[in-house]
Amino acid sequence: MKRPLCLIAGGFVLGETVVLLSLTSGLLIPALLAAGTGAVCLKRRSKGAVWLPVFLLFVLLGMGWAGDTKQKWEARERACMEMAGVYSELHGRVSAVEDSEGKVQITLEENVVRPLAGGGDGRSFSMSRQLPCVLVSWKTEATEDMPDARDFKIGSNVTVRGKLELFARARNPGEFDSRSYYRGQGVDCRMYGEEVEIAGGDVCPLPELLRQIREKAKQNIMRSAAAEDAGIFSAAVLGDKKALDSEIKDLYQKNGIAHLLAISGLHLSIIGMGGYKLLRKAGLGYKGAGLAGAAFIFCYGAMTGGSPSVVRAVVMMSTGFLASYLGRTYDLLSALSLALLMLVWETPELLAQGGVQLSFGAVFAVGGVLPVIQDYLGKGRKILGALAVSAAIQLVTLPVILWDFFQFPVYGIFLNLLVIPLMGGVICSGIGTALLGGISYKAGALAAGTGHYILRFYEWLCHGTERLPYHTLVMGRPAAAAVILYYMVLLVVLIGMKRAVGKRDEAEKEREEVKEKKEVKEREEVKGGIEGDEIIGMAEKSRPIWLRTVLFFCICVFLPCILMPRPVDGMEILFLDVGQGDGILLRSGRGAMLIDGGSTSEKKLGEYRLEPCLKSCGVSVIEYAFVSHGDLDHISGVRYLLESCEEIEIRNLLLPCQGREDDALLSLAELARARGTKVSLIEAGDSFYMEGISVTCLYPGISDLPADKNEESEVLKVDYGNCHILFTGDMSGEGELRLLSALSEKPGMLSEIQILKTAHHGSRFSSGETFLDALGVKWAVISYAEGNSYGHPHKEVLERLGDRSVKIYGTAERGAITMKTDGKRVRWKAFLD
Repeated sequence: MKRPLCLIAGGFVLGETVVLLSLTSGLLIPALLAAGTGAVCLKRRSKGAVWLPVFLLFVLLGMGWAGDTKQKWEARERACMEMAGVYSELHGRVSAVEDSEGKVQITLEENVVRPLAGGGDGRSFSMSRQLPCVLVSWKTEATEDMPDARDFKIGSNVTVRGKLELFARARNPGEFDSRSYYRGQGVDCRMYGEEVEIAGGDVCPLPELLRQIREKAKQNIMRSAAAEDAGIFSAAVLGDKKALDSEIKDLYQKNGIAHLLAISGLHLSIIGMGGYKLLRKAGLGYKGAGLAGAAFIFCYGAMTGGSPSVVRAVVMMSTGFLASYLGRTYDLLSALSLALLMLVWETPELLAQGGVQLSFGAVFAVGGVLPVIQDYLGKGRKILGALAVSAAIQLVTLPVILWDFFQFPVYGIFLNLLVIPLMGGVICSGIGTALLGGISYKAGALAAGTGHYILRFYEWLCHGTERLPYHTLVMGRPAAAAVILYYMVLLVVLIGMKRAVGKRDEAEKEREEVKEKKEVKEREEVKGGIEGDEIIGMAEKSRPIWLRTVLFFCICVFLPCILMPRPVDGMEILFLDVGQGDGILLRSGRGAMLIDGGSTSEKKLGEYRLEPCLKSCGVSVIEYAFVSHGDLDHISGVRYLLESCEEIEIRNLLLPCQGREDDALLSLAELARARGTKVSLIEAGDSFYMEGISVTCLYPGISDLPADKNEESEVLKVDYGNCHILFTGDMSGEGELRLLSALSEKPGMLSEIQILKTAHHGSRFSSGETFLDALGVKWAVISYAEGNSYGHPHKEVLERLGDRSVKIYGTAERGAITMKTDGKRVRWKAFLD
């Protein structure tokens, strides 16, 4: 067994993943990679049977360790839930300090929390609680008495008074889960500091020195570099993304080069190996240079924040320096396994984070998959070799990219070939700016010059790539079965490549044997040589280099098709949790419709909830977007899609006929026309069809005279087979009576309604008894924000629905609500369940 660490890490990670799968299905990918690593190692014929018990032992150890960690986290979370919202006093030790745009954020460890009387929501606790890690923040301009970041030292003790808050959970498909992320960082909860006092304590010299160096370097960069460059220099050199421009970040992410903005193995190899080579040239031996390089890399990693990707790179590079010191051979996969073991031993929850999966997956691709591809294609071809590197990383990490980001930058594989070789210039320029900027502004600006032109070249490339056809494919989050099938097919392809290489090597060996025989007997050698050359020639003609390249290219193109979104069977309706507002996505086959999309409680609904949800579902085209009326809680997200989301197209925007003079709707229509969207005003009687879904507008008509904006609301009836749903916008009780009167000659149209999207978020002035009695409602969905100032849903509405035995689904308690039907039966699922 040449790589026991790979086997141990694979077994341990697989065991942890089995237990942690109960927390998130995002652990499916590391489970597959861990199982594959173990299977590859156990395939060693000579010692496979001996190492099988070792593999199984570490699977059990991983399960036990993850189970114990899970129980500890559950206890910590219960303590946070008990203290949440209670005015408390927190006493802890500073482990990190950040300052950005007038906001101070400190991380406190070894915390003791004591509830204070007279605060919070009336709850009180006599016992204090211990919380290992809490994030505390406040705005320095809020009061003159609050300290700023310069007043804190790493290791000093701090007392904070305020209310503890839990991190937000994801409430919709595709939404970022802050609680899961911070759990992976080891942070329990957060507090907004109302009173902050520094209470002495012993300062940690080395961490504090590294923090001061980082802050000084950041100041030099901000002072000397152009504003658009300073954020990138700070992110790439110091690991500080606070000053990074959001547009630049989005541009890089959409083009598949966002990894350049994070401290990774590429950055550390440039910095660490550069220092190591300088020490060697200075006359230091392998041992001295290795130890000095490892110490430098460790300090640099700690200074940049110690993210998982940094820890991985630091461990791997330190392992390389240690191998140099001991005179041993460095093995990339063994070093990768050691780094993985160290990370998941401390925090198993890191396995669920996409950034960690991408970081380790990319290195695994280089160390485990790339050699197979290079052997198959043949070495010694620079262009083909560079493409093989990008292709190997893309093939391994594609399921991770789609699982976490839902879209694939088609030209990213080629773009990386151009930008990665130049990244060394950006890093060196950033380091030079950080160092020379402290001497003078001109010296720092001069050092920033090279990086400035490289970064402008990056932007030019990205903007040019965006103009190409099929720049970005929105593929959605793949199904678990598709991910499993993808990796199985990839494994089969790699095994086939390896066997093809083996046959080629055997043929080459036969050729060498034939040549050796020529030296023994001339006649037999000539005869054997002709026959041997014919055999080899036939083998080479069957699969020449161009054919192997074409076959590999076809694999790279068609393998991702396994992860393509599948058509929706029947009809699926997703009632998004948008806070105080409405947002409903209807899908059938490959078509999608949207009914409303807005919120007054979520200021960035479109960016953080609506867009990620649509992309996670694989929706890149919305055939029809219905806007019930012009209130902000129904249009804010739709406006964002038209204004800022280029990857999602709305083909038809359908507005209420009575809202034709509404300024908000007129502005929305202008945005839509600028995007090439067809805008129409609809009235009672209009119908629309898509993939078996029929949508009919029941109200208002062109002759109706609504009393206010809410009464302008489109009332839509959706039919799919024998399933009938009614969407009523913000219609009031008076509007409901007018609707009943308008449909008095068609009583069956309403009596067949089984599902009601409750009007006006559950207001007492809607969903009247007469209206409910006219419907055949079995289920009702209410979209509202928890703790909203309106008191929605009102008690009267809940009682009216309860009296009629209607099953109620509320988005505030259960997150996004999904309804599926085949036209006969209806199934429900809540996201938070």
